[in-house]
Amino acid sequence: MFRKISIAALLCALSATALVMAQKVAKDLDDAISSASNWVGWKAADTFYPKEDGKKALEDGKMCIDRIDEALSKGLASSTVVETNKGKMTISEAREMCVSVRDAGQKVFGDLTAEEEAQYEPFRKVLSGDKLSIYNERLKKYKLYGAGGKMLKTPEAYRDSVLWCTTGVDREVIVPMWSVDCWHFKGMTKVGSVESRSGTGDEAPSSAFH
Repeated sequence: MFRKISIAALLCALSATALVMAQKVAKDLDDAISSASNWVGWKAADTFYPKEDGKKALEDGKMCIDRIDEALSKGLASSTVVETNKGKMTISEAREMCVSVRDAGQKVFGDLTAEEEAQYEPFRKVLSGDKLSIYNERLKKYKLYGAGGKMLKTPEAYRDSVLWCTTGVDREVIVPMWSVDCWHFKGMTKVGSVESRSGTGDEAPSSAFH
């Protein structure tokens, strides 16, 4: 009797193992796990673009977790083995890996974003109304110029100037073309619409800033 029970139990175990091995991992899940595995051991110092790569690691980690949780909810066994760039691992191990990738990416991206935003805070403190909105939505990463093309460097200069302008040069054409976009203000309130000017040359003349 004991022998029969042991054989039956063995056959049951083998059957369960075969079922797990027979389960196939969907391509989207396999791709998500592989993408996340590329970030294992990644550090901000490893790249020229730590913020962008941190965001990508965060996104790939989250996508991997979501795909695994969805597959598990549909019956995929956590012991199913998947091949990754880091070798074979179970779905359960893959999820742990994806969580660590997500957390690492979130820390780098979050820290660098906070550091970047901190440099804008002195300007936000002295701006309000339309100036604050335009600054936040469009101009916080641009150099701004006032009348005559004088660069605005301090929060107080941003606050007091009745003119904000940006400028650039298109050198992808036969003859370089400069362009200038200007906003006019009365206090913190925008007056009129954006005024755009352009011309030939490597640099906009001071007369374009008005």
